[in-house]
Amino acid sequence: MKRDQLYLLTFITISILILICSFFSFRYLYQSSKNNLLSSKLESGKRESREVGKLLELQLREGISPEKVIQNLQNSIVNTDTQSGFICMYNTKGIELCHPDPALIGQKIDGNNSGFLSENNMFAKFSDILTEGKGNSGIRNFPESKNRSSEIVSVYPVSGSNWMLASHANIEVLNQEISALYKNFLLTFLVTSFLLLGISFFVIRLIYQNFEKEKNREINNLNLEVNTLSALNQQLKHQQEKLMLIPEKSSDEDAGIQSIRKRINIYHKDELISLEVSDISYFAIEDNSVMICTTGNRKYYSATSLMRLEKPWKQSIFIGQTVNLSLISKRLKAF
Repeated sequence: MKRDQLYLLTFITISILILICSFFSFRYLYQSSKNNLLSSKLESGKRESREVGKLLELQLREGISPEKVIQNLQNSIVNTDTQSGFICMYNTKGIELCHPDPALIGQKIDGNNSGFLSENNMFAKFSDILTEGKGNSGIRNFPESKNRSSEIVSVYPVSGSNWMLASHANIEVLNQEISALYKNFLLTFLVTSFLLLGISFFVIRLIYQNFEKEKNREINNLNLEVNTLSALNQQLKHQQEKLMLIPEKSSDEDAGIQSIRKRINIYHKDELISLEVSDISYFAIEDNSVMICTTGNRKYYSATSLMRLEKPWKQSIFIGQTVNLSLISKRLKAF
């Protein structure tokens, strides 16, 4: 497999793994954030209706007339934004007592007005929730004919009266917030994914570059060893060629030298004596016998002829020279 193909295959594999992990992480975080947002809206609606209801209860306990309390609440919520969320108040008969839109005050919530899905997944009519006079939280759904989006509603009964205080949160607005949250998550997901892919690409490239450097270093070392061995082989070959050019005679002479006897045996005074060749200094003939003189200046006599003794070492170790000792002696006397 070529290097570029290996790069591409590794990069594609890691990219797929990163995208899969990032996608599931993105879906989990988005769904978790969506649920947390809905839960927080529901809890904030409960808290808002409860706090306002406690305030109304306090005013009633202080002796303020119900009409005055209703008027004070209406003055505080009139003309507030109803698109995202608002506070209104009903009585247990379903009649609207307070609303940001004054035109809706006095209208009665009948059984066909809307349905209500509570937190424990119990479905009922919203008018029945008001008639019960108990606190509850859930989702209020409207018929398609009313052209109104669903709402998260938390109902709180005001103690000492038949009032039902309700906080509303528009689900359509929540969906828009969730959509914006989704876009933010998606943007973060894409940026993070491409960032991880870029980092992975450079890390993979760096790893393979280091691997290739190490591989090239090993190859260079092997090439150096091969060149060294080749040079040694050439030298050995040249030496072998030189040895092959040496005449065979030299080999024969070397073999002859190796085959030379290293000792000679002679009888001296009825004893067999073995002399090292390296200890022999020279041979001489005296009175028809061969005298052998050693390097230690000791003399031995042998009945074996000189020719026979010197034959194994002739022209290799000893140099033969015939000298007439009697003639030399006569000449010395003449002087």
